[in-house]
Amino acid sequence: MTTIVNVAARGDLFLRAISTHRVLISLSLFHVMSALGVSLLLGVPFRASAVPILMLLFKVLVPVFMILIMFAHFFHLAIWVRPPNPARRFLADARDTLLDPERLVAGGAALLSISVFCGSFTFLKETIPVMNPFSWDPLFAGLDRALHGGYDPYVLVMQVFGTPFLTTVLNAAYHFWFFLLYFIVFMCCFWKGQPALRHTFLIAYVLTWTIGGNVMATVFSSVGPVYYDFFGFGADFKPLVGTLHQFAETSPVWALDVHKMLLDAYRDGRGISGISAMPSMHVATAVLMAVFGFGLNRWVGWALTAFAVVTMIGSVHLAWHYAIDGYVGAAVAVACWWLARKLARHEAY
Repeated sequence: MTTIVNVAARGDLFLRAISTHRVLISLSLFHVMSALGVSLLLGVPFRASAVPILMLLFKVLVPVFMILIMFAHFFHLAIWVRPPNPARRFLADARDTLLDPERLVAGGAALLSISVFCGSFTFLKETIPVMNPFSWDPLFAGLDRALHGGYDPYVLVMQVFGTPFLTTVLNAAYHFWFFLLYFIVFMCCFWKGQPALRHTFLIAYVLTWTIGGNVMATVFSSVGPVYYDFFGFGADFKPLVGTLHQFAETSPVWALDVHKMLLDAYRDGRGISGISAMPSMHVATAVLMAVFGFGLNRWVGWALTAFAVVTMIGSVHLAWHYAIDGYVGAAVAVACWWLARKLARHEAY
């Protein structure tokens, strides 16, 4: 009898987890089904080359995230809450968190949905040139010049950040984006506070990557300044790429290695590929994080806004994007946040 009760309790817990994230799960499943449909339509095997690496990173990052959260909570208790015994209170809070089955199951369901979504996203991203060959770059480069007084935006950025050291700083921030983004995703999956805010963020995350990173990236198929010459659009951005290589002789520019990795994967058909420029998903998700930050605290919001601006500058300076890619990415993020707020009202929290 006890066994039946336990099984029923676990089943009820699982059903509540699905209900809690029903919109997020539905969007992820719809995305997977769409990816499978594209696979059948194009006759391209469904694969997601980035997923094994993402899962490996997650195995490393999740323990790091947990350690950071525990340290932050301990210092919060010791400095602001100041209970009679901070260590005892911390251990009690940690026990309550780690032994909370509802938090763990609901958070696990959300994280699994995001992981499944990432798999189908990377597949669709890799099929962009199959569905729509790259062709929009000359137009975007021209729009950039029209919007910036006849100059390529990188020329203007180079006047401020055109040193090896500052280029390395921008590159470090650009790569830190991955860690920061998935820390916030992890937090929103398992945190119990401000449910409307965290559900909105998770739904906006899926919508932004779907609309911006899949739909718009396919419609406006483009490669970005770094590959402009390789894909036969001209030598307009060779000075920028050449300058980055010169800087790398003095100070690290890790973007150059990623430039080469993606191009090699595109040519060989192996490894992580998925070249696309419009819109900038780095900028789009950085803007999402900034909007989320304002929901927590205005200082957090302004700090993440500054990070979004640095990400925007880095996307141009490191030859990944035209400035207009970032402008459109920011607009997509704001629109998806607005839509996600409406959809999040249907989650069960």
